[in-house]
Amino acid sequence: MRREYLIWGVVVGGLLLLGFLIGQGVTQPQPNTTDNFRTWLWGHRSLDLLAQVGLILVGALGVAAVLPRHRDDHDKVK
Repeated sequence: MRREYLIWGVVVGGLLLLGFLIGQGVTQPQPNTTDNFRTWLWGHRSLDLLAQVGLILVGALGVAAVLPRHRDDHDKVK
């Protein structure tokens, strides 16, 4: 499998997983109307944690995409 396809597969899979988990968190019972967003977010830390994990994953894949390919990988393509 080519490296680009693998990277895109990981990105798409991560986004699908992140969307699914966010959707699960949104469908849970809503807090009282007197609570504000900050109180709700601190009560549901999993949503914040998932967003941070997603950002770290995207950052790592971005760095991997910017780095030059190894000479061995380049020679195999020819």
